[in-house]
Amino acid sequence: MSTNKAHNRSLLVFYLLVGYVVLQFSWWAYQIITLAQEVSQEESFVQRKIMMIAGEAMVFFLILAVGVYFVRKTFNKELELAKEKKNFILSVTHELKTPIASSKLFAETLLSRDIPKEKRNDILDKIVKDQTRLEKLVENILLISKVEEHKLNIEREKVNCFEFIHSVISGLDSYGTTKFSIDKEIEISIDRFYFTSVIQNLHENAIKYSNNEVEINWSAELKGASVCIKISDQGVGVPVSEREKVFELFHRVGDENTRDTKGTGVGLYIVQKIVSLHGGTIKVKGNQPKGSIFEIDLPK
Repeated sequence: MSTNKAHNRSLLVFYLLVGYVVLQFSWWAYQIITLAQEVSQEESFVQRKIMMIAGEAMVFFLILAVGVYFVRKTFNKELELAKEKKNFILSVTHELKTPIASSKLFAETLLSRDIPKEKRNDILDKIVKDQTRLEKLVENILLISKVEEHKLNIEREKVNCFEFIHSVISGLDSYGTTKFSIDKEIEISIDRFYFTSVIQNLHENAIKYSNNEVEINWSAELKGASVCIKISDQGVGVPVSEREKVFELFHRVGDENTRDTKGTGVGLYIVQKIVSLHGGTIKVKGNQPKGSIFEIDLPK
């Protein structure tokens, strides 16, 4: 709230200054024109002076209008970024707090009670999952830092597309009903370590936004000098107006106070950056009858 008030105050001061400049310029122009009318000189000379003043005024107002437009545009971008950073802090706080609190509770339970071995193992398994979730969050944040500082070194190797994607998804805790339509002869040139994050983020995103209809389809095909990899789901989909923004850092559809799904707004940003470092592109399209399709074009 205080951030919004500060931005609003800054915007108000800016417009007051613009208004003051316009009024001062108008008063100055009025005085010159009035003075010119009072000077007993040739009419043509006065007209030339008035035309010159009018021309200068037009240029001044044009420059002022362009300046106001770009300052306003920059201000709106800064305001949007500040809002997304606030949402990121809220979501990261939640993402950190939940597994920490859960692990602490499970650990206290183990220490305070005499629990049968089977139940004990179940609790330990939940603690491990919570810590894995924390580890993944920290890894994503560190990965963002590397991306921003251009410190990612991509080391490519040829891998079988089907085997790679299948092995990554099989290693996830929950992967729903997954179908594969991938030619087992297709190979892709990738950095195994970093591209694993691409597959994980896209798959977990599909599960997260699919509600109870978790049916995910992976496909891949050759398209000239590139390999087209697709993941499609039957979830809530991405509105057309949001399809470019979803790859921006911190951006999430909706607001943290009204959004039901967990997340930090960094997953798709990481995906886009890693795909780009591989020389590829990624885009999102609508699926039929509902859901999303994320499509990666990757050089062979």
